[in-house]
Amino acid sequence: MALPPLYKYMDVEGAKLTLGNRTFKHAKPSDFNDTEDLTIQSIFPEDLPTALKRASDGMLDVILKHLNDPPTCASPMREKLAQIQALLRADPNLAEWMRAEIKKGGLDGAYDPAHMQALAEATIADVNEFMQGWRVLCVTTHKDSEKMWSGYAKNHTGIALRIEPNIQKDSKFQKFVPVVYQAKRPPLHDDTLEFVAGGLFGDRDARSMQMMNKIIYAKTLPWQHEGEYRLAIPIAPGEEPWNTLPYHPEEITELNIGAAMTDADKEDIIAKAKAVNPDIKVFQAKKDNEGRISFDQI
Repeated sequence: MALPPLYKYMDVEGAKLTLGNRTFKHAKPSDFNDTEDLTIQSIFPEDLPTALKRASDGMLDVILKHLNDPPTCASPMREKLAQIQALLRADPNLAEWMRAEIKKGGLDGAYDPAHMQALAEATIADVNEFMQGWRVLCVTTHKDSEKMWSGYAKNHTGIALRIEPNIQKDSKFQKFVPVVYQAKRPPLHDDTLEFVAGGLFGDRDARSMQMMNKIIYAKTLPWQHEGEYRLAIPIAPGEEPWNTLPYHPEEITELNIGAAMTDADKEDIIAKAKAVNPDIKVFQAKKDNEGRISFDQI
């Protein structure tokens, strides 16, 4: 699916660095204005006590579903689960007796509420720390947003650059994805038993990666006015941390000058933009008496 027109707002300093260095800054989550962005606040759709009860009630069903899968959780639970699996494979009729024992806290702690709570809390901490290893470039579909010009372009003194990916060069900008806006940040798992199964039998790294899209491309409704798209790139194992990446000069196709930019900054920024892409289109933003923003090509 073709991307809509995408724009990157920035202040004067950011504009000069972006055009002068021919790189875009890719932020890490802790740099964001929204402190909860690119984080998870909960593991489950339910509150923790309800989720833990559901985990207890469904524990045996999870084990039966994964009867032949090796446990991947930490010791000593891994060994206990392996013993239970072996018993059930040998005699499936033990299932109902085990169900009752698990609910009573039997089977030598096969279900440990304290362990499950600690696992939930550790997962939240691990995922939020993991996200700090990602770098994100945020853009918008809104070229004429008063809030964006006032905020990200510092009271109309900055710019908005249009980014168009060069498909022939397999541009990374083809991978922009729209943000989904919702009332609150989504839980990491839509289902509690899915979490239990993953915690006991899943690949921890693979599970973390599967959840990334849910975390990266979700924002709460107060930010809906931004109409945001995101390009998210992880820092590879062993790679030095970075916060800028180059772009192809022809991918910067429009320069939109803020209505309140000084003449000196305007002259400097236009010169820098033309040096990057001689064919760039330059527009001057203006506001009418009712605050509506429009553009004249220079």
